[in-house]
Amino acid sequence: MRISTPQIQQTGVNALLDQQGRLSKVQEQLATGRRILNPSDDPSGSARALELAKSVETIERYNRNIDFAESRMRVEEGVLEQVGNSITRIRELAVQANNATTGDDGRQKIGAEIRERLDQLVQLANSTDGDGEYLFAGSQSREKPFVREGDKIVYQGDQTSRFAQVGPGRQIATTHSGYETFMAIFNGDGEYATSAADANSGSGIISGVDVVDASQTPDAPYTIEFADNGGGGLDYTVTDNSGGTAASGTYEAGTPIQFDGLSVTVEGTPDGTTGSEDTFTVAPSSRQSLFETVGRFADALENARDGAAANAEFLNIGNRTLEDLDQAQSNILQVRTELGGRLNALDSEKQANETAVLELKTTRSEIEDLDYASAVSDLSLRLTGLQAAQRSFSQIQGLSLFQFL
Repeated sequence: MRISTPQIQQTGVNALLDQQGRLSKVQEQLATGRRILNPSDDPSGSARALELAKSVETIERYNRNIDFAESRMRVEEGVLEQVGNSITRIRELAVQANNATTGDDGRQKIGAEIRERLDQLVQLANSTDGDGEYLFAGSQSREKPFVREGDKIVYQGDQTSRFAQVGPGRQIATTHSGYETFMAIFNGDGEYATSAADANSGSGIISGVDVVDASQTPDAPYTIEFADNGGGGLDYTVTDNSGGTAASGTYEAGTPIQFDGLSVTVEGTPDGTTGSEDTFTVAPSSRQSLFETVGRFADALENARDGAAANAEFLNIGNRTLEDLDQAQSNILQVRTELGGRLNALDSEKQANETAVLELKTTRSEIEDLDYASAVSDLSLRLTGLQAAQRSFSQIQGLSLFQFL
């Protein structure tokens, strides 16, 4: 078979180009540190590396969500700490106001400070995060959750918590609604609450409720009514929710009145005059906002006046306020405890995510990154091949029949 000179030249050129291409690829691999430069280099490995890269991107997005959620929760934690401090101060003032040595002027001054504390609580409840979103508005984070309507503080948010996706199939609530934090607080001791009728004209002061026999089933609410017994003393009658008499007897100030496993104590002298008998109520605890608790006590302080009956009215409100404040503080503590648990969960989830990212990146590196020792050896081999091709091409180019004539 005859091979023409152009064929010989083209074959030599093709060999040179092939060796140069191989050498260039190894050089690029060394420059980039990657074994796979194009999907065609390793189709299955390239597809797997792309899948791993997407997984890393997803988990890193989860970690960004965690950072945002943690930042929001830290702000909420700081706000709740201030709320707790304010409740503590209000309780201190309530104890001071309930002291018998504190006169009407002193109570009115205390009322002025408590009114300021109420304004502070509303301001804290309307706190925002770093993005200007209200912390306690539920899902309506762009609307102020608490507004004044007359002498009331009204909640305009909802009861929904916002969630952040922090891992595959894992969401964590990043907020507490204003309803659960400030509005839905059980009054009294959390089970029962006592109160005096507004029309009472005596000096009777009722205590909180003690459960003395938990095996009994109370039929609350109960009404305790006092009446003159005709002998210079007072009798009491405890009526249950069904209208039946739960207990009755002769009143002795400071002696517990027991009925259906419950016990209360009344101090002072209730009015038992026929037609204007003093009454007290023992009812199951109901939900009451922190703002209502503080506002009602501020009203009582500002309207403080002289007289045994007026003082008893104030002390009944004051004693109830102390219980209500304790419940509010307990509720804030519970929310903060939940918040701490969520922060711990975020920390654990972030650590798990970072471990997963490290493992994914290691696997991806094993697939697409270069083995430098092997690549350097390959570079030397390709360079030798190119040099051999160049030398052979040069020698073949020098051959001619004219040299033999």
